[in-house]
Amino acid sequence: MKVAFFILFLSLFLFVRSQIDCGGKANSNPFITTPPKFVREVTNGKLYQVDSIEPPLLVAHLWGTPYEMGKAHGELLKKEINELIPEVYDWIYEQIDPYLADLPEFLRKIIEEEGIAAALDATYYMTEPYTPKHFIEEMQGLAEGSGLSYLQVQQVHMIPELIKAACTMVGAWGKAVENTTQTLVQLRALDWSTSGPFQQYPTVFVFHPNEGDGHDFSILAWTGFVGAMTGFSSTPIGVCEKVWDSYKGSSTRIGEPWTWVLRDILQYDTTISSALSRIINADRTCSIFVGLGDGEEFRAVEYSYEEVNVFNDMNYPLYDNHPRYEGLVYIDKHDQPSQHKCLPSLVKKYYGSFDPAVYIRDIVASVQTGDMHAAVYDFSQNTIYVSNASPVNATTKEVIPAYDRPFVKLDMTALFSEHPPSKN
Repeated sequence: MKVAFFILFLSLFLFVRSQIDCGGKANSNPFITTPPKFVREVTNGKLYQVDSIEPPLLVAHLWGTPYEMGKAHGELLKKEINELIPEVYDWIYEQIDPYLADLPEFLRKIIEEEGIAAALDATYYMTEPYTPKHFIEEMQGLAEGSGLSYLQVQQVHMIPELIKAACTMVGAWGKAVENTTQTLVQLRALDWSTSGPFQQYPTVFVFHPNEGDGHDFSILAWTGFVGAMTGFSSTPIGVCEKVWDSYKGSSTRIGEPWTWVLRDILQYDTTISSALSRIINADRTCSIFVGLGDGEEFRAVEYSYEEVNVFNDMNYPLYDNHPRYEGLVYIDKHDQPSQHKCLPSLVKKYYGSFDPAVYIRDIVASVQTGDMHAAVYDFSQNTIYVSNASPVNATTKEVIPAYDRPFVKLDMTALFSEHPPSKN
């Protein structure tokens, strides 16, 4: 009898493991809800921080023209930028080898013969004619405010064009949230190398451009970086991205960096339709998935040099271990089409009840996605939840991934309503 019971238990255990195939456990950390504390201000900029987590989550408010916002960024975070950027150069020299196979042959040759800096310069010169003027002006302001050279600033901003990241995105609305008070709740989990220095200075930038130049918006990034990988705007629009590994078409580095395209969506677009028009008309370079939410629904976009394909909950490709659900679009961190069972099993379990707590407690931690950073956009409450990986432990060399760390809750209504610094 004991043997029979053990065999039955083992069979059930193996069956459940084969169905779920998840490697993580629930994130039981409480949310950090204390408002950011004021640190300092400069002309056109204010710096706050959430210091109940280490390292502190920085919140930088920037006002004015692109140049003025860039300069305020550099002045507010001059010390942090000048500590971080040299480490970034060291890190990219150490990390580039695994990415060489994904680069165009001419860039591989430049790296082999002249080094990473030359490849970043070449990427910049290819993208500069397609880079909107306001980004050039902002980087010039950032260089002046921080004391870096403009060359250093533009090189750093070409890194996402060279190095890809695997990520997870989920958008849930309608029937997928019918048991909650949500409208749309969107997940963005960034899986990127955590062996480097980026996570030392996680920063939420809140941009307040001059009237007539778009609207207030935010990005989750690091000091010294102004491109958008993760962002939420006041309209509201939420953006995220993931590498499109299975893309087999042509690519180019001659065009507008995708981080600029996503940031312009945040600053200027008010609907998914207008964001899609921007993507379709862009001079696209790399192949990525883009996630777009507007408070009511979510779209996943295959974005590449050659094509743009838009998917909703009814037309996303149907394949084994990826069933369709009304009001839900989800893409895991694996190569697409993914046969991994973890995320689909969790989607089935929590369908109808998606909310920020489910994403954070049960999804990212179980899937083990969002090792660099993760964000959940709660459109119904106009709040976002963000987490960032810990710095590398100097002794053990270990990193606590973002999905296992506490998430900070930010009231975006309050952040977008922040008053500019007083005039001296």
